[in-house]
Amino acid sequence: MNVLSINRLNNEYRASINKAEALHEFNNGEYSNEEGLCYQNAANIAGRLATMTIGTESEHWINAQQFCQQQMRVIWNTLHPSKAVKDNSSDDSGNDEIMTKNVTPDQENNEKTNPDINAKKGGQPGAEKKKYADGLKQEMVDSWFKKDPGYGFDEVVGMEDVKNLLSNCVRDDKMRALTEYLGLPTVQSFFFYGPPGCGKTFIIEAFVHELMKQGYKYMSLASADIHSKFSGEADKILKRVFAEAVDNAPCIIFMDEIDGVCQSRDLPNLSDFNMQLTTTFLTCFNELVKAERDKKSVIFIAATNYPSNVDTAMLDRVELIPIPMPDEEVRENTFRRKLEKLISLDEDVTWGDIVEATEGYSQRDINRVSQKLLMNIYKKVSECVKDSDSAAQNAVGMIKNGDFRLNKEMVDEVFGSYKPKPNADIERSLNEFEAKT
Repeated sequence: MNVLSINRLNNEYRASINKAEALHEFNNGEYSNEEGLCYQNAANIAGRLATMTIGTESEHWINAQQFCQQQMRVIWNTLHPSKAVKDNSSDDSGNDEIMTKNVTPDQENNEKTNPDINAKKGGQPGAEKKKYADGLKQEMVDSWFKKDPGYGFDEVVGMEDVKNLLSNCVRDDKMRALTEYLGLPTVQSFFFYGPPGCGKTFIIEAFVHELMKQGYKYMSLASADIHSKFSGEADKILKRVFAEAVDNAPCIIFMDEIDGVCQSRDLPNLSDFNMQLTTTFLTCFNELVKAERDKKSVIFIAATNYPSNVDTAMLDRVELIPIPMPDEEVRENTFRRKLEKLISLDEDVTWGDIVEATEGYSQRDINRVSQKLLMNIYKKVSECVKDSDSAAQNAVGMIKNGDFRLNKEMVDEVFGSYKPKPNADIERSLNEFEAKT
């Protein structure tokens, strides 16, 4: 197996697909013979690669070949319905030459302007054709659109500077006419970074809620949603994400783990795939400026634990927002929200004691230790009523009337057995990143 030949053909395949997609966009969503020839060339290359590889990789290229052949048929049948080619998936030839059939300019012009032919294409004269030809399943695209998170800035304790910055964005959107009149920039892009469990997603979703109250739609994806085992698929997904956001403007795009989508081109041993993906992402991102000029508002939000791994060209385009670990105010509020309505504290322990014992805890650690405290309460109070005929009701009554309280011994027992996940390496990397910026 010649690895160099496979890599060369792989690059040629991607180039043909990219050219086909570029032609489709250039022609404002209209098909062309040239686009069909690109898919024909890609199908030929995929067929060759299928014979040069084995196992799942060979299956991938067979699927890629079939996809390209199907695209060729769609294009041919749309441009030349009187000479439509049936989809014959059992054809053993492995290659379609339908785009090389001769069509005179008069025939082609007649097919484009004849209302009867146009009616066959879309059901009625002038019907709009399919906008996307990327082969992505609609159910996957639909899954990117999310519901309102259901809570806003009033649920976020602390982080006042961050909330003020994001609140200004919400207010600016209400004053869009004034912003446009003064010629102020309206593209809003935010890049949240911080250690795992620091609350990035929590405040981002609060921000999303505030924007959705203004009529924004919400799209959310992680790096894993964009990466695909199929060659060229990730690029298609990225292009479709941004296109959908513009088409559904006003819209929010939230990409978590952005370091897996827009990797720094300065990283050593960066693969050709990831290099191409970064380039595709930056190209798509630049389209948001054009969208704003067309009065289509798209707010882009990214988050990562590893900002140093993100390409500097991306970092130059966004508002950098560091999110620190929860401070004392945040930790106390979180514990109170989770426990205070359920159980009273005994005289030998205070909320301050709990806060002090959780220095350096992330939000995930706080959630986990709160759950452990509740489990310990369940265990201890159950022991007090285990011989009762109405044990559960009696246990609830003891907690509600204050006969059973959360005491220092129970708190120490939980904290003594819980070890928060270390973040030293991540925090060191974050400190180095901030020192550079």
